[in-house]
Amino acid sequence: MAAERPGDDAFSLASDVSRAIAVSSDLDEMLSAIARRVAEALDVWECNIYEYRPETDSLVATALWASEITEDDRSWLGTVYPITDRPSYQHLLAERTVRERQADDPHVPAADKAIMEHWGERSVLSVPLVFQDEVIGALTLVEKRTPRRFTPDDLRLLELMAVPAAVAVHTARMFRREAEQTRRLGALLTASRAMSATIDLDELLATITHEAREALGTAECSINTYDPDTETMTVVAFEQRHPEPGWERWVGRVYSFDEFSFDRQILFGGEIVEERVSDPDMDDRNRADMLENGEKSFLNVPLVYEERPIGFLVFIETEVERHFTGEERQVAAALGEQAAAAIHHVQLLRQTEAQNRQLGLLLESTRAISSSVDLDDVLNTVARTAAELLGSQECQIQEYDAVANTVTPVTLWERDLYDGARDSIGQVFSLNEDPEERAFLEAGEVLEQRSSDPDLPESTRRSFDKYGDRAYLNVPLLFNGGPVGVLVLVERTRERHWTPDEVTLATALAEQAAVAIEHARLYKRVQDQAVTDGLTGLYNHRHFYERLEHEIARARRYGTPVSLLMIDLDDFKAFNDHNGHLAGDAVLRGMAAVLQSELRQSLDVAARYGGEEFAVILPNTPMAAPETQLEMDLAGRLLALRGGEEPPPPGHREGAEHVAERIRSRVAGTRFLGADGSMLPALTVSIGVAMFPVRTSSPEDLVGHADAALYAAKRAGKDRVETYG
Repeated sequence: MAAERPGDDAFSLASDVSRAIAVSSDLDEMLSAIARRVAEALDVWECNIYEYRPETDSLVATALWASEITEDDRSWLGTVYPITDRPSYQHLLAERTVRERQADDPHVPAADKAIMEHWGERSVLSVPLVFQDEVIGALTLVEKRTPRRFTPDDLRLLELMAVPAAVAVHTARMFRREAEQTRRLGALLTASRAMSATIDLDELLATITHEAREALGTAECSINTYDPDTETMTVVAFEQRHPEPGWERWVGRVYSFDEFSFDRQILFGGEIVEERVSDPDMDDRNRADMLENGEKSFLNVPLVYEERPIGFLVFIETEVERHFTGEERQVAAALGEQAAAAIHHVQLLRQTEAQNRQLGLLLESTRAISSSVDLDDVLNTVARTAAELLGSQECQIQEYDAVANTVTPVTLWERDLYDGARDSIGQVFSLNEDPEERAFLEAGEVLEQRSSDPDLPESTRRSFDKYGDRAYLNVPLLFNGGPVGVLVLVERTRERHWTPDEVTLATALAEQAAVAIEHARLYKRVQDQAVTDGLTGLYNHRHFYERLEHEIARARRYGTPVSLLMIDLDDFKAFNDHNGHLAGDAVLRGMAAVLQSELRQSLDVAARYGGEEFAVILPNTPMAAPETQLEMDLAGRLLALRGGEEPPPPGHREGAEHVAERIRSRVAGTRFLGADGSMLPALTVSIGVAMFPVRTSSPEDLVGHADAALYAAKRAGKDRVETYG
């Protein structure tokens, strides 16, 4: 008996079994060898191996070895048992514990007792087979000769043997799956060869209908494909033995299962069905359609691939009522299998190509967005990608201001140039008369709108009418749970209904876009903070020197002047001591506002040099007003064109001294307001003016000369402008 075996013999037996698995190339032989060795090792009548299939929650009789094997035993192999019919195995697999059953045990479930009585089993011992923490089957010992009480040593040996048995069952499962996959690929290859290898769906369908009609010799043959989203069938291929004028009208015909409900039953029944116009129990709607079209008999072959209905292969007889023979039905079934596999293959290829295109565009978009910190570039990339991915004529992105309750179109991408919605870019639209749009934005929900919708907001209807649009898909751009804008896809050719997959794709892109937009805005804020003074909003000391170096370098290239104003608030320390630092800060902000209003935006450079001192760079501007300023600007532009570079900006025609005097006068006549709105005491400024290249070779020289002029103004009584040299 196995219970008397030494421990090392048990491990030796397990090693023998493992070696048998490793060297065996026949799966059935491998599993039978394991069953035999286990049965012999424990001296039982029989050993069975079951495979558990979780997808069907069932046990499959996979291997058997017995002292005497009967024909019933052999036919038992391959039997599938729902796990609910075998209570003991249900507990065994759920609890992953060894279970012993005795015929005389009154607690054995009735279903298990009936099976034991049927097979003449006295004692049964089962152990679960577990591989990588997954229950994949059971190993069962059966004793039919006499009742047997299994010992702890028997249990230990059985559990030990379960390890290589589990490996074997797992190996068998993998081989089976590989064989199934090979078989499917072989079927696809056969279909491709038989139907003349092509990846053009129209050509493939035409080939299939021709081959099928020829094979059964029918008057007509068609292929209809099934759309589960709309519950419709579409005739995608049609052939006649003797083509009649206008036969092409059949291709593209769409019919609904609401109208032809019996066809739905055939498709989902999965069985070939014959229909004859004289059959008394024929569906009335189908009979009426056959009579209208002069059809006598149908042979409907459901096209099913991996349990998924694809459509119908329909053989049509128009001359006589035909009864198809069993052999003809077999041929039709084989053609249907090939057709389903081939159609699935091409559809899958198209789907893969579409997905690859989508992924490629998304990847391109992601790279462009992640590599750009320019908000306009980000928005243009998002709009173009969204329109191309979803096949829309136009995509618009609007910014949303929750406080003002407005949206502002900021970007528009059009497939074809169109004089329409571009006139809306930059305009601010109030949502006060369009609460529906605000509601969907705040709710973060996608909103579809079509021109025929009876309950469209009046503002949206005006937009449809004005631009000739037919449908909108509005996708909110959400960041940190709040709306920052909306992405609008525009259809002009049809009242489009977007599929759930298309909505999901648009939403994913909108999420990516919202993050990218916020990152671009954040980057811009960080960049602004890096070069501006926090109190006044003017450029800071560091950026002032960068711009001064740039302007002097450009002046050297074009032989143009650069003037610099150094400005200092007179007696500012005494003002601060008397009025407080908050009042001083208000004056500094007011001084910045004066400079921004008196200077040219994007041309002149105003900076807070430090404390109460400011600096102003005036490119291409001499000290005093020259009579030849226009000629200087023109000469600079000509030089730039020849060198292919950006020309210097136009200078101040009145000269740097006049600009300085204008600033001084403006400050002297301004009463700044404190933080509490009160009027502050009047202040004045002293300004020093210097010009490159007069006795100047570097930015430091120019600053030094302007400083010297500033201090000359201070010494001369303040509230005045002095020039260097």
